[in-house]
Amino acid sequence: MKFWILALVAAISAAQVPADLRAQGKALKAKGDAAGAMAAFHRAAELEPKAADLYDEIGFLLAVQGRQQEAISHFEHAIVLAPRYAPAHFHLGIALWLRKNPDLALQSMREAVRLTPRNAEYRYRFATMLHDSGDNVAAWEQAKAGVAIAATRADLWNLTGQLTQAGGDLKAAREAFQKAVDLKPAEAEYRNHLGFVLVDLGLAREGLAQFQLILKRDPENRMAQINIGYTYLQTENYDAALTHFEALAKRYPDQAVIHYDLGLARKQKDQLAEAKAAFRIALGLDPDMVEAYYTLGITCWQNGDIDETVEAMRNAIARRPNYAEAHYMLGTALKQKGELEEAAIALEEALRLNPDTPGPYNLLAQIRQLQGHKDAAKDLFAQAAIVKKKLEAAQAERLKSMGPATRSSLPQGAKSASPLHP
Repeated sequence: MKFWILALVAAISAAQVPADLRAQGKALKAKGDAAGAMAAFHRAAELEPKAADLYDEIGFLLAVQGRQQEAISHFEHAIVLAPRYAPAHFHLGIALWLRKNPDLALQSMREAVRLTPRNAEYRYRFATMLHDSGDNVAAWEQAKAGVAIAATRADLWNLTGQLTQAGGDLKAAREAFQKAVDLKPAEAEYRNHLGFVLVDLGLAREGLAQFQLILKRDPENRMAQINIGYTYLQTENYDAALTHFEALAKRYPDQAVIHYDLGLARKQKDQLAEAKAAFRIALGLDPDMVEAYYTLGITCWQNGDIDETVEAMRNAIARRPNYAEAHYMLGTALKQKGELEEAAIALEEALRLNPDTPGPYNLLAQIRQLQGHKDAAKDLFAQAAIVKKKLEAAQAERLKSMGPATRSSLPQGAKSASPLHP
């Protein structure tokens, strides 16, 4: 009898060990002791070799230590043990993203969301990855689902605003950014986004007020300073913009966006050579700034440097193949060089990407005329007229939808958002 009692006590003690080790691991993890926590989870995993959550915990701690490939192996093993264990899919997605494997990362995140559709954090991270990979439509769907689950998460509202703004719905973007700011009034990033979209809506005073609030709390906030200069550009106060960005360029010489905006101000003041120099400095600091290539190309074209225009537009397209305006401008420059077939190819691509702009139709029609294709030219001119009429009707409808108060709040010389601003 004594033997059986001792055996039962031993069995109970052994059964308690994994739970104790789990608790120890979680306590050490909470204290920031990754190595100690990992040792405790390893010992627990030896006793519970089929516990997927333990391998997920170990993988997480390996990832924290920068050991991404080992972390990935542990997440994958956790999924083999429990294919429906959502945290392992989620952590695997993040680790794969950090390892520059976006396709598999998105696949893992999609599975995590499928398994736990009410997890707002999963939705947020998945939406962020989709946004970074260029799929803004899918990203917006995830962000929208996220705010429906967790309406008090400011980061989700901010992301929703960014995605809505990218889709062209500035009013909805304003509402989303406003909710983010209401939830986290001290978050400068959210307030900057709100101010920026207000300026783009023609509400320059309201936008400036947001930037000034940021600078009141944090006088060194660089983005608020840049956005004040952007407001000057948008309201056609080019003298103020030039003075503002010249001062910022001296203060922050390593900031590509400041040199880019300085180039815009110089361009608007017809200082084309100086503008080109500013754009080149911006590109030296950030060789992937697509808008800087495009605007450099426009400036070169205005200055009569057609070869440089072609080079700049090709650089822009290489980095953003779906940049319809760059294809249009490339076609324009190639036509001026007399390279008609190459120009036609560029214009056809511009129209494929954006069939709602009359300019490429007209230019392509002119090329077809020069090539002797009169019927094709006639059809293209007719299509240009149809598109132009639709465009004018849409613009008139937008103006009608603006109430008198909105129209009267537009500052002197206000214009729509520049497509060139990053």
